[in-house]
Amino acid sequence: MKSLASLSKFLGCYDRWKDIKEKYQLKWSNGNNSLEVFQTIVNNETNYDSMIRWVKDTCSQIPRYYANILFYCTLTGLRADKACKSLSLVKNNQDNYLNKETMILEHFRHPNIFIRRTKQVFISFVNYDIINLAKDSIEYSYNALRCYLKRRKLQMNMNYCRKIFATFMRNNGIEQEIIDLLQGRIPKSVFVRHYYKPDLSRFEKVRSLLDNLYNQLI
Repeated sequence: MKSLASLSKFLGCYDRWKDIKEKYQLKWSNGNNSLEVFQTIVNNETNYDSMIRWVKDTCSQIPRYYANILFYCTLTGLRADKACKSLSLVKNNQDNYLNKETMILEHFRHPNIFIRRTKQVFISFVNYDIINLAKDSIEYSYNALRCYLKRRKLQMNMNYCRKIFATFMRNNGIEQEIIDLLQGRIPKSVFVRHYYKPDLSRFEKVRSLLDNLYNQLI
């Protein structure tokens, strides 16, 4: 599929290739990677406890205003780049970002930042502890933070933060569909798109669990 797409571009008939792809419902496939997924799940080097340990150990070796970026990323479950941009909005444009009545970060108000073609996020539940972490952090891009940790000879595993959030919420009874929603994944299943209507109390449980995760980290 990739080769045909590249060839059609080279030959100048990419539009024809798209018509063929749509007509016959051709799709890309990554093959069967079930074994790779299984090995990732059972890998002790990247299990929940080891990821928590990395966050704590790394944050203990850097100034607090850097560490707060990692804590914030973990507590919101945002992608690293989106977390850094979210921090900036909390510090500089909070009135048009944080709904203080519901304590929800409304990412959808800034679609040019948070709602892109492939990577999206719509809302995040927060509390005042998380907002204070954002206020007491430095405004840094993901790449700048990565370079900073590299200069300190520290590993950059910021992707662990997002995994910790998802694993913690799932281990504490939050449905996969809600976790997907909070992390910007909207499944294409008929169930989610037409039938799934969770009770709003489930979202409140997410908020209550944030206190537990905060205490576990800090």
